[in-house]
Amino acid sequence: MTGKKYNFGIIGAGRMGTRWAKIINEFGKASLKIVIDKDLPAARKVAEDCGADFSKNYKDAFKSRVDAVFIVTPHKFLYSLARAALLAGKHVFVEKPGSRTAKEMEILLKLAKQKNLRLMVGFNYRSFDSIRRAKKIVESGIIGEIDFIRIRHGHPGRPGYGREWRMNKKLAGGGVLMDQGLHAIDLINWFFGELVKKVAGMKNNLFWKTKVEDNAFVLLETPRGKIGSLHVGITEWKPIFSFEIFGSKGYCSIDGFGRRYGNGEILTIGRYDHKKQILKEKKIICNPDADNALRLELKEFIKSIDEKRTPSPNAADALKVLKIIEEVYKQN
Repeated sequence: MTGKKYNFGIIGAGRMGTRWAKIINEFGKASLKIVIDKDLPAARKVAEDCGADFSKNYKDAFKSRVDAVFIVTPHKFLYSLARAALLAGKHVFVEKPGSRTAKEMEILLKLAKQKNLRLMVGFNYRSFDSIRRAKKIVESGIIGEIDFIRIRHGHPGRPGYGREWRMNKKLAGGGVLMDQGLHAIDLINWFFGELVKKVAGMKNNLFWKTKVEDNAFVLLETPRGKIGSLHVGITEWKPIFSFEIFGSKGYCSIDGFGRRYGNGEILTIGRYDHKKQILKEKKIICNPDADNALRLELKEFIKSIDEKRTPSPNAADALKVLKIIEEVYKQN
C-alpha cells in the first residue's frame, strides 16, 4: 500500500452503515468525512460518534475531498446511488447484491471501467476466517479436485420479519435468495473458479406468507460436471451455517459462522486413505469476529485503489450471482 490516507463517505446509517463507520474510523489509512441518511438523526448519531459531518442529501457525499463512497442501503437504492457516485468520479464500495438486477449491474460494471474507478461489492463472507482458511486448503490440493459443494444456511427470522424490507420485493428484489442466497451462490462460484452452465432451482413461501420466498433450493453445475447445492431459508428455527466441500482426496467443512450462526466457527479437514479406507480428521477453531471480515474488505478496497486494479470481490462476481438468481426466479 502507498502512504496515502483516503477520505470516505457513507450513504446509509442503519445497522451495517454504523458498523462500517466504526471500521473506517479506526483504520489507519482511512478517514470518515461524512455520513448520509434520509433519517437525519440517525446520520447525526453515526457521524458524531466518528467525528464526521452528516447530511440527508446524498450528493453531499460526492464532495471533492471524498475519495470513495460506501453505499449501505436497502437493495432498491444501491444501483442509483452507486451510479451517481461513479458519475461523480468516486470509487465505490456497494453492499451486496450491488443492484437488484443483472442489467443494472452490467451498467455499473461498464461505467466503472469507462471512468477507471474501483467498484467493489460487499460479499463479506469471503473474508471470514473459516472461509479464508478453507480456500487455502482447497488451493493447496490437500483434498484433491473439488467434486461437489453443499451449503445449508438460514435463520428463524424474528417477530414481524415478514414486514421488514428484506421481505419486500420492491425494496429487496426478492426474498431469502437475495439475502443469504447471494452469499451461498458467491461462495460456490468462488470455490469452483469457473462459470456455472446449468441452474435448477425451486423456491416457495412456506411460513411468512409474503410475496417473496422464505426458502429456496438451488443446484448449480459447471462445464466440468462439478455440482453445487444450496438450501437457504428463514424457517430453520435456529441459525444454521453448514458449508461442505468434497474432493477426490477428502473434504473440508465449516459449521457455524461468526457469533450469530451457531457456536463460533469450526473448520474440519478430512483426508481419506483409499487404500487403507481410513479417514483422518482435524478440527480448527476459527476466529468468529465478523468485524474482522469487514476490516479485510476495507483493506482490499484500499489496496485496489492504491494499485489501480480490480478489487475482489467485484461487480463481475456480483453479475454472475444475479444472473443465477434471475434464472431461478424465471424457472419459478
